[in-house]
Amino acid sequence: MRLSEEEKADYKRDGFVIRRGVFEAHELEEMRRAGDEVIEQLIAIRHGQRLPAGSYTFELEATTDVVIKWEGDSDVIHGIEPFAHFHPTFERYGLDERFLEPARDILGVDDIGLFTEKLNYKRARHGGKVALHQDYPYWVGTVDDLDRIMTTMLLLDDSTVENGCLYVVPGSHQWGVQPGKDVADFGKFEMDDDAFDLSLLVPVELAAGDMVMFGPLMIHRSHPNPSDNDRRALLYTYQPAGNRHTLDSLRKLSAAVRAAEAR
Repeated sequence: MRLSEEEKADYKRDGFVIRRGVFEAHELEEMRRAGDEVIEQLIAIRHGQRLPAGSYTFELEATTDVVIKWEGDSDVIHGIEPFAHFHPTFERYGLDERFLEPARDILGVDDIGLFTEKLNYKRARHGGKVALHQDYPYWVGTVDDLDRIMTTMLLLDDSTVENGCLYVVPGSHQWGVQPGKDVADFGKFEMDDDAFDLSLLVPVELAAGDMVMFGPLMIHRSHPNPSDNDRRALLYTYQPAGNRHTLDSLRKLSAAVRAAEAR
């Protein structure tokens, strides 16, 4: 499962590499069921304290240490982060060698662990866009070495232009950190569409069971999903073992929120 020399060259040149047919149908169905269980539980305990932030609407679910991304004011969940601690299925797959082995080659270390995880659910006819961005600006202060973090996105459904697939800018990982929007809120981590040549973006259409691996400086986005087909994906982000997980910081924030609510 380690990267081939061709894959290493692709990653170095383009900033991403694709592997097809990595997970089997029964495994994907297990993940879909686990994702539905997680989302059902989160919707059941929602308390409505939502925060518009840039292009998104977030909620800190402090009793479960999860950040929920809602589709606006609806009760449709677009994504959650982190999520592996919330269900044993996702804890187990986060340590699957099909994720870990190529990540070891990309990170250049053998002993690796998770940094964060995202469950992104673009539901049919509901899934919203993901704004143009790089991941790293969201992680400033928690990631010290850009060469020591990477993300693998596993598709649970076929991902097409019609249902909001990932778009990337090949080679953009070599451009450094790009300017964000000139705003004071969370939107500052997004890139300005009007200040960027959007023609550089190329679609990454993948089948269920395929995965794409990329680093924190890759410029990417995705469009809404107006189709009749879901576009669900798991994203595991890895780093050298021994560094803190985003869950550590989130648990401190959750504890502060619970204490404030108790007063």
